Amino acid sequence: MRAMHTLDNSWPALVRGNAFVRACWRGLAQIYFQPSVFAGMAFFAILVLAAPSAALGGALGSVVATATAWALRLPRRARHAGLYSYNGALTGIALVALFEPSTRLLVWLLLTAMLGVPLTHLFAARRVPALTGPFVAIMLCTVAWAPALGLAHRHSHAAGCQPSDLGFVFCSIGQVVFVAPLVLGLLLSYVLAVRDTRTTGWAMLCALLAWAGAAAFGPVWPALAAQTGGIGVNSFLAALGLGMFGFGVPARLAGAFAACLLCLLFGTLAWPYFTLPFNLSVWGLWLLREQSRRAAR
Repeated sequence: MRAMHTLDNSWPALVRGNAFVRACWRGLAQIYFQPSVFAGMAFFAILVLAAPSAALGGALGSVVATATAWALRLPRRARHAGLYSYNGALTGIALVALFEPSTRLLVWLLLTAMLGVPLTHLFAARRVPALTGPFVAIMLCTVAWAPALGLAHRHSHAAGCQPSDLGFVFCSIGQVVFVAPLVLGLLLSYVLAVRDTRTTGWAMLCALLAWAGAAAFGPVWPALAAQTGGIGVNSFLAALGLGMFGFGVPARLAGAFAACLLCLLFGTLAWPYFTLPFNLSVWGLWLLREQSRRAAR
């Protein structure tokens, strides 16, 4: 999701000398706006500890999406940064985490990982960040078409974050990639903080404020309590993304709050939304900023 600024040059020759492999690792890292081979490797290792099958799904999605971007000869800088790969990686993780393994699931994973690349390029051609828009569109279609596709929902995937969870913020960070255990959420937070302490800290504060609101009003507002997990994930991502795109703290707080309201709206309507609220809040603020810049010229 975030453009690459520097190449990692401290890795063994197998990784350092292979642009394709580096792009695959960055595809995993860009789920959290990190253009880093190290972050991609760390996220993969954490996923392996949490759910090996989901980790493999994410790796496969990233490899397929990266290969598709290479085959289509899309802009070099963006594909080397993993910007065409992270939606495929996230889709692979989600499909394996939410549906029972089968040959049909594997075929659908391969197809959707490829499909995410041209969808991402449509956003790039209009100079709008794709965020996780392609992932959301693919997952909403998958949920709607699951019976026709022959996909069976898992009944054992981890529950979302709850206001009573001691480590709600870390749970929210982990739930972005369907990682529930507190210690693994802590590890993900550490990797993010190493890369950008200030931006990660503000994003965690937004998730903490979401937790405080859910804990305070959830007992008397059932609709809020039911959406706490989605609120935590989307408020964190909104604040993190806006920070990475150079927005100030007030805009990050506003974006996180807007994402919370959208979670409540979609939840009340009983619509599955994944990370759609985060996308809508960031896109809204992004477009407002672009319009103000054009007006100032």
